[in-house]
Order: sequence, then C-alpha cells, then structure tokens
Amino acid sequence: INHTLLSIEAVKNRNIPIRGILFNGDENKDTEQIILSKSGLNILGRIPTLKTVDKTSIKEIAEQLKVVF
Repeated sequence: INHTLLSIEAVKNRNIPIRGILFNGDENKDTEQIILSKSGLNILGRIPTLKTVDKTSIKEIAEQLKVVF
C-alpha cells in the first residue's frame, strides 16, 4: 500500500496525469480498496503475475491491454 501511494503522490507532484491503477497478480480486495480510496483513482484492470519479466512478456501484456483500452 505504502509504495503505491508514495508513487502516486510523486507522479501527481510532477503534474503527470494518472488515468488509473492497473493491479497485478491475485486480487486483494482490502488492499486495493485502501489504495483506490486514498488515491482517489479508479482501477483500470488487472494483469497476471508474470513468471518472467522481460521484453517479450511486457510486449504480450501490452498487446492484451490494447484490446481493453
């Protein structure tokens, strides 16, 4: 919760617009609700936990998100 809220604060302080939050991994309703209520942002969606974080896996997730957004 803390690192997410601090990141949001840092982005907002730099006047960078935030469309919402994209959560990853399994749902954690309590944690996510705290983040959403404290930040005032909306959830954009959820991506699965990646087994490997590399150029290929990021590209695959980005392609999936293009369909949604």
